[in-house]
Amino acid sequence: MSPVPRTRSIGGAAPERRQTSSNQIADRVFDALPRAAVEAFTGRDAPVPRYVIHLPAASADLAGAVELAYGLARSLDFLSEIDAGETTVSEEDAQHVHHRVCCDRLLPGRRRCALRARHDGSCDTEFPA
Repeated sequence: MSPVPRTRSIGGAAPERRQTSSNQIADRVFDALPRAAVEAFTGRDAPVPRYVIHLPAASADLAGAVELAYGLARSLDFLSEIDAGETTVSEEDAQHVHHRVCCDRLLPGRRRCALRARHDGSCDTEFPA
């Protein structure tokens, strides 16, 4: 039995295209550069991926959502991966509009102030007791 020739008629199925992720593209760009240039550009040997976890929780109003988010942020702040100062709340149908739960000020050590948004006094990375 002879092999069937692979032909494609006009209007037939297009060949499958490979998808290239942005990480693969960046790897190709940085592979062409000397290591010192990559380190100078990125500040490290290789880019470290960062992922953000979205944990939906429902509340009937904004004040309740802010209280719940603040409580969750405080209770999980012992984990070094949690940046409680970046906690925000948004309406379910307007998730592009974020309401800050904690102060937005960036403090030494790349941490954010853990006090409530629009607080009085100086900033602090620790939640009040």
